[in-house]
Amino acid sequence: MLIARCSLFAALLAGGAAETAGQSCPEAGPTAFVNADVLTMTDSSVLRGRNVVIESGRITSISTAPPRAGICRIEARGRFLLPGLVDVHAHMAERELPLFLANGVTTVREMNGSATHIELRRRIAAGEVPGPRLVVASTLLVGSPLRYRHRLVRNPADARAAAEEARAGGYDFLKVYDELSREAYDALVASGRALGIRLDGHIPEAAGLERVLEAGQAIQHMDKISRALPRTSPDSVRLADARRLFAGRRAWVTPTLASLRILDRAGTAEYAARLERPEMAYVDSESVGWWRSLVRSGTRTATDSPVYRFQLALLRTLRESGARFLIGTDAANPMMIAGFSLHEEMQTLVRDGGFTTFEAIRAATRNAAEFLGDTTAGRVTVGAPADLVLADGNPLADVAALERPVGVMVRGRWFDRAALDRLLAASRVSTTR
Repeated sequence: MLIARCSLFAALLAGGAAETAGQSCPEAGPTAFVNADVLTMTDSSVLRGRNVVIESGRITSISTAPPRAGICRIEARGRFLLPGLVDVHAHMAERELPLFLANGVTTVREMNGSATHIELRRRIAAGEVPGPRLVVASTLLVGSPLRYRHRLVRNPADARAAAEEARAGGYDFLKVYDELSREAYDALVASGRALGIRLDGHIPEAAGLERVLEAGQAIQHMDKISRALPRTSPDSVRLADARRLFAGRRAWVTPTLASLRILDRAGTAEYAARLERPEMAYVDSESVGWWRSLVRSGTRTATDSPVYRFQLALLRTLRESGARFLIGTDAANPMMIAGFSLHEEMQTLVRDGGFTTFEAIRAATRNAAEFLGDTTAGRVTVGAPADLVLADGNPLADVAALERPVGVMVRGRWFDRAALDRLLAASRVSTTR
């Protein structure tokens, strides 16, 4: 069934992925966005009425000069062109690739990788299947058995072997998880440095927050940071500890705030109403059943819990302490639907977390590129990869303008709105919610 579905995607795209305003652009030929308002992400300014030329998958010109004859044109007057979006924390399946594209997500990092994901990364890069660029972290590295995919790391020898296996397998990161001993964690840090593969993930209790920060590990989830602070201290003391530990380190943090907020709303009418959203048609029945189990009989008032309020205060403290932020959604967790969840995360960071719209967009573009090690990506500049989103409204006024792109370009291949909608139609797993 999966092979048939992917073949259908290819057929749909061949029938009009490059069309715009009734015009067909050759997939391999040069293309120009004409009269676009460009949000370059080098800063928060907008370049008005620019022509952006794409050749061989990269941006070759940004100017007010008319594109040369023979270049296929995409009319973008009154629309905003910006870098493609990045979700640095997802748990995804192949059938969900079109959901990311349809939402302007041009790069995704799988955070519990497998050989299947490594092969999928190759197939996407080779153009065998349409999808965002794929970055793959290792299988979860844990100190005690889990019910889902993991690799046991009980001692330093296991840690060294796990790091070597990940490097040999082509994984891009070591995914640190729970229950690791201090000795095993230290061995992972040393092995990662020796092998040139970075660490990201949770904060093992035996290692502690200060050691994780000293090691230069990136950190996932605000709740993991809050749990790593002294739990018996007053909130003011815990926040002061966080300020001291993060100050000057410029640590990378992926808050996954929307996922935490949704879990904080479990058992409320607000949570239950989410099950009626149209995007639930793209969620498999097993996941829907799990998510429905959190509705519970009777509903409580939808107000922020003390735990969530502390996470928001902690997020403000980390911002003031110079932490750098990324957009990750923990997609596949309750109500976190591939692609759609990235917009939920950005809007939650703005509404609850105090981010400006520019800060939220930067986290999903320029910051992500820097973190992933591509100094040319994440911006609309000459030489940058042609991973782009064309939006109808100004995302600096409201990040919700990015929810339904006019079109998306990935690796220089243009998908207009009609093509994106065909992808979504083919990705439905149910007609009822």
